[in-house]
Amino acid sequence: MLSLNANFFYSTSVLLGIVGFLPLFLLSQAIETSESQLVANLNLSTNMTVLRMFGAVKQPIVALVISALLSGLTGLVEETIFRGEILPYLSQWATAGNLPFVAAVGGSNLLLGTILSTVVFAALHVNPLGFFAGKDAAIDALVLFALQMCTGATFAILYLLTGNLAVPIIAHAIYDFYTFYATHLQITSQMEYAQVESLMPVGRDRKIERNWIDQRGEDFVREAKETFYLMDSNRDGVVSRRELRVALYSYGIRLSEGESEVVLENADADGSGAVDFDEFLQFIGPEGDTSEAVKQSLLGVG
Repeated sequence: MLSLNANFFYSTSVLLGIVGFLPLFLLSQAIETSESQLVANLNLSTNMTVLRMFGAVKQPIVALVISALLSGLTGLVEETIFRGEILPYLSQWATAGNLPFVAAVGGSNLLLGTILSTVVFAALHVNPLGFFAGKDAAIDALVLFALQMCTGATFAILYLLTGNLAVPIIAHAIYDFYTFYATHLQITSQMEYAQVESLMPVGRDRKIERNWIDQRGEDFVREAKETFYLMDSNRDGVVSRRELRVALYSYGIRLSEGESEVVLENADADGSGAVDFDEFLQFIGPEGDTSEAVKQSLLGVG
């Protein structure tokens, strides 16, 4: 049976753990930057979890310490259980049961044990009720299950290739730490950006802004600015079609790529291919609500 080697803290284990984390980092980046509806709720769920953990105000030191402690403990406990205990146990069980899936290796059916332990790992990270709560919830549960299968398989492969449980423990801890800490910094940084920009005047002569202040009040315009700059994820002062589509997921509005193009065209008065704040304000002002303005835009398309 593979075991936790004495060189737990050796530099080789740390280096291999970092290398093992890299494919998961690339996967996370792809998910975080995707506009696909399949991962919309996964991203939103992660953001909401981190907001509940650390709040909406940036606190880098506190978040750093808590993230390190949680991720270190989670990596140690989960890898010891799933890769250190369950994987070898299921491998031996598969061999003892004479399951002809693959040839036994070293007295145990490692391939089948790895697959079964990864399935168990993924299943225990998904709420089973999600599969019975409607189509959208079932899809979200399947996406989360697939993600956990990828992460679990990565940790299992690291364990089998190195024979050192320290390597997947380190990779797992780094992955969880990145998820918690990087998400906290990204969310709070974007919120700070939106709050600062909401206090700044917009437009060359501010005629449009003053017009809507007169019609709907300063609070409406300030909140519209915060909404707009929360959408502006690359902070270039305009909202692209992709930024609009991704941001509207948080309002529960799931637009296809074509629908998001329609909304953008309706809001983009000057045809620049992106929406500035004046155009955004003109777009939502008559309805007084972003989601209602989007719905009206779509309903108005023949």
